[in-house]
Amino acid sequence: MLIKLSRSEPQINKMDVELLEGQLSVQLPDFFKQFFLKNNGGVPDKNWWDSGDDYEPIRVKRFKAIARAAATDSLDTKYIWSCYQAMTARNVIPATILPFATDDGGNFFCLDLVEGGVCYFATDSYDADLTIAENHLNAYRWLAGSFDDFVSGLKDETEIDL
Repeated sequence: MLIKLSRSEPQINKMDVELLEGQLSVQLPDFFKQFFLKNNGGVPDKNWWDSGDDYEPIRVKRFKAIARAAATDSLDTKYIWSCYQAMTARNVIPATILPFATDDGGNFFCLDLVEGGVCYFATDSYDADLTIAENHLNAYRWLAGSFDDFVSGLKDETEIDL
């Protein structure tokens, strides 16, 4: 693993990942599954994404977790599936992206379920004069071509210019 996570949720198994895939009706990327099987969410030691473009670097505050099948608090939005359900039900995010981490402001780092890449989704940029689709488009920022590229691109604070 390229990064280390602390304060993770209890370890999950393949059946828990398969349950999430069944709920989503998608096959998740192998590296995504391996990452969460090793560390079920938590706080990364390398927690900055710097695109090297006009955007400011973004800090990954915490990776969400995958709920274990027996979890009594499985409806908590600290879990990937529960967060996805809550955010898509309220049209905060489109159904094509899966929130797997948050920044300091509660915005999401998401796996694009169609393209397989990673995007940043700003939940605080809603404009009442726009349609839901227009708001979703404006909130979406492409970050990496894959989950693997995203994780390997995370940097320590000392490696970026703030």
